[in-house]
Amino acid sequence: MDKTVIIQPESGLKYDWKAIAANPGGVHKPQMDLVAYKAFYVNTIAQARARGEEPILVSLPIIDTDRCFAHITRGMTMQERKNVLFWLGGSTERLGNLHTLYNLALFRIAAQHCVHIVDVTSPMLEDPHYEQLLEPDGVTLSEAGQALVSCRFSALAC
Repeated sequence: MDKTVIIQPESGLKYDWKAIAANPGGVHKPQMDLVAYKAFYVNTIAQARARGEEPILVSLPIIDTDRCFAHITRGMTMQERKNVLFWLGGSTERLGNLHTLYNLALFRIAAQHCVHIVDVTSPMLEDPHYEQLLEPDGVTLSEAGQALVSCRFSALAC
């Protein structure tokens, strides 16, 4: 294998939040459920290898669930926000749990398909001021968060 290709997965928190706010008692599926998510990244790994590339996965950064909730419900009325919170089971912590499900799937995929995974999750969890690693939306990496990821890649090269 000549080349390395970095596969930086997306979060699984892509839901139609407006639809959830309108009908919090309904069944709402993410844009890509866990089964499809796993299949997509397994297929992405296979395609990279078929091209002669060595894939490397990147774990998902942590999220700040309260700021993430504020971001996904921005522009909603107080009642709509309450509806989304109801759908989440009454706590923004559920966002973190859903996010973790997808992140754990990446680690399993890496193990099952002998793919190196750059763990950006652990150093973020270890940082007592992790909130500084994220933009106000609670999901996007800040400059400091990007520097941390860059450091993890530098360590990989050693």
